[in-house]
Amino acid sequence: MERRRERERQLRLLRYASPPGMVAAATARRHAGDWRGACRAALVDAHIDLPDVAARYGGGEAARIEGELRDLAPDLLRRFLPRTDSLALLPRAVVVLTRLPDPVPTGAEASDSGVPLLVATLPLADCAPQRIGLRVTDSRRLPPRWHDLPGWCWDAAAVDARRWAYGASAARLAWHSPDGQPYRSGGTGGPALTGDRAAEVEALAALLSTGRPVAAYEAAGFTVDPDEARQHAAWFAAPLAAHAPALPVLAHEARRLAHRYGATTQVSADRRLAVEVAADGRPTVRRASWRDPAVGPCAFGIPGPTDVALLHRGDLTPDELHPLVHEALFPGRAQAWRAAAPAPPAPIRIRCGPDWHVVRPADGRLVTPHHSDEELRREFLLAGLGGPLLGCAAAVRAWRTGARPVPKEIRRLRQDVFARALHGDTDGVLALLADGLDPGLRDGTGGTLMHWLSHLDHTRMLPALAAAGLDVDERDRDGRAPLHAAAVALDTEVMAALLAAGADPDAVDAQGRTPAGLLAAARKLTRRS
Repeated sequence: MERRRERERQLRLLRYASPPGMVAAATARRHAGDWRGACRAALVDAHIDLPDVAARYGGGEAARIEGELRDLAPDLLRRFLPRTDSLALLPRAVVVLTRLPDPVPTGAEASDSGVPLLVATLPLADCAPQRIGLRVTDSRRLPPRWHDLPGWCWDAAAVDARRWAYGASAARLAWHSPDGQPYRSGGTGGPALTGDRAAEVEALAALLSTGRPVAAYEAAGFTVDPDEARQHAAWFAAPLAAHAPALPVLAHEARRLAHRYGATTQVSADRRLAVEVAADGRPTVRRASWRDPAVGPCAFGIPGPTDVALLHRGDLTPDELHPLVHEALFPGRAQAWRAAAPAPPAPIRIRCGPDWHVVRPADGRLVTPHHSDEELRREFLLAGLGGPLLGCAAAVRAWRTGARPVPKEIRRLRQDVFARALHGDTDGVLALLADGLDPGLRDGTGGTLMHWLSHLDHTRMLPALAAAGLDVDERDRDGRAPLHAAAVALDTEVMAALLAAGADPDAVDAQGRTPAGLLAAARKLTRRS
């Protein structure tokens, strides 16, 4: 976490994966003993029938699953699910969540009967609504490849394990003194004494920051294949460094997966690294080969928790931590946590001819103090006749339509708005609209927030957008109306709401497809999958 870009990416992950409003709502429902309500608040669809589990596997197993559901923190879970480089949930991934201490039989050829496992299933595509399915699956019916997350990623009761995973010893956090104050930049807590978890994590980070991934893996409890390290040093270092953020927990994870599934050879999801766990529990990391099994649990399938490093750098405060993380890292401290609204859009500097002008989002539009509306209309007219559109006029057009060129700051703001929409942050989007964000802002495809209703709480968002004057039949650049977008997402509830608001059921896109036709095609594709 030495580089600013890495820290910014982690902050985006925390902000988008489980927005403050989601954390507040899910935490309140969990404290009330309403695990289904907590799931709904965290955009998790619980497809679970506990009486059916009892009928299939017995009352004891049903009680175990029910206990896991009661302690499930779905808003925390979202932070550790596998994701793409764009931070979208990894399409079609299956993630096992269970507190079972015993080995789990897998595969139809397993001689013993299977056991019920609580699993999370991820969306079919990275652009789909980022909703999670929660199901109970027989262990013998897992897909060929799956992910498995330890309890500290999702279990509210796993306080001690969470403290260990986040790199805290009994006395202090990594990069912090026992009184809770962070060290100055470059400071350490001294030598990595045996059993001093915080010092061990600091030592690993120091080795990685000096470009010594092999030494870091060895310090973390791995044996690094000496032939790979010697013969393929340049190639081998890249995947080692890519998985290094989770290094403080990787060796423990390799042993846990080997015990649970008997998977002594585990391959990373990107098929670049393999881990072999010896009988004594010592893991060896090497380059994966075509001979390695393409089945079983994904090695390196867990992202490392970064909150303590962000605290050290001043990017987070203790009061901004997830409540369960704060409970583990600062026991006994009263957290002044609240669901903070996103900051209103800041003024934006635009190069306009030889000068720099400032524009600002306000009152549902992009305000241009240096240009009158008449001047802007003249610029748009000239551009329509083939002339260039530059400066503030280009910024206004880019703001509303997404047309290029798009000034960098406007591109960032638009990316943030639609990233919040993608990840279901209804509270955040509504707060930005209340602070003056243009409700007609368009994404890169020319779609408005109306096209994103399936990702958001449409019961709150649709009335707000309609009141702001947005058309329920507005088209994107492919001719798709919001009704088409809802059909592709298989969201019949949103389709019904749009129809009730006056949307045209016979609207056709640029390829002549109706919403009903897209819905039928999407259902057919889902059945094949």
